[in-house]
Amino acid sequence: MRSLPLLVSLERAKKPLDVLAEELDFPATQLALAKLLLDKGLPPLSTPDVLPYLFGISHQLIGYMEKFPDGFYRKFRIKKSSGGYREIVAPRRVLKTIQRWIYVHICLKADANDCVMGFVKGRNIFDNGGVHAKNRNLMVIDISDFFPSVKFAQVEDVFRHFRFPERVAHQLTALCCLHECLPQGAPTSPALANLVFRPVDSELSKLSKEWDCSYTRYADDLAFSGSKVFSEKDKSKIAEILKQFGFSINKRKSRIIGQGGRQMVAGLVVNHCALPPRATRRRWRAMFHRASRYRREFADRVQNLSGIVAFVNQFAPETALKYRKVLEKVQSSL
Repeated sequence: MRSLPLLVSLERAKKPLDVLAEELDFPATQLALAKLLLDKGLPPLSTPDVLPYLFGISHQLIGYMEKFPDGFYRKFRIKKSSGGYREIVAPRRVLKTIQRWIYVHICLKADANDCVMGFVKGRNIFDNGGVHAKNRNLMVIDISDFFPSVKFAQVEDVFRHFRFPERVAHQLTALCCLHECLPQGAPTSPALANLVFRPVDSELSKLSKEWDCSYTRYADDLAFSGSKVFSEKDKSKIAEILKQFGFSINKRKSRIIGQGGRQMVAGLVVNHCALPPRATRRRWRAMFHRASRYRREFADRVQNLSGIVAFVNQFAPETALKYRKVLEKVQSSL
């Protein structure tokens, strides 16, 4: 079945769609739709019956996931750097597996706008910051409750845009939403939020051209930079555009910074080039120095060290190599 990996494999069948049609008793119209979807590189979900069949699970289980999603999530809190806690709602294993499949084989089929830097293959936080490096003036806008602001109907419209039939679009949406919105913690949420936000990005890109400045978005972090001196009036204009699409500004975290101030975009300082703050880099350097001397002290922090190494490798490969050697020594001492 081309390169489309299905949990119920049809690759060895000479006519895989015929096998699918026979198993699910497809009429000709559903078979034609399945072929059309497959030709577009999408899963052949021409009816809600296809998904449980491909995953080898019962219709009842899929139905429970759609109607009673609370039972398929776990909740926990993580501490925010700015203080307080952020609640994460993460899907349990079965639902998470399905969501990852939806993400890979449906969500990634749509092209992202050039201004979108977060959760897009081949783009990262340094690409985002690099657009604004050395620009004289910066305006950063934070969106309040980004994922919860994306509603069920908006997500359903995304799946309909892929040309899935209405009942399938509803099924996929129900498997990706919780309490009628996107849950923060589901693997599908960032990509679906990007797709829902496309018309907003288009409007903000037009505005940035009027201002003759650069615009990027990394998840809920909007950044505008250039020679233009930004004002509170400009902030209000962005707030009006966001409001039209059901989003709002987090005023406390939105700011305007001139060339003399420390310009930060999505956690990176961009006055000269996109880098983590100096204090953060110093803390990492001290951490790995201590880890090289007291390895056992870091026995339960291997994952943390590994994450730092991967992050540092994006902007300072030589430093990352030194850190990786320390990490390997810590791992060998376990």
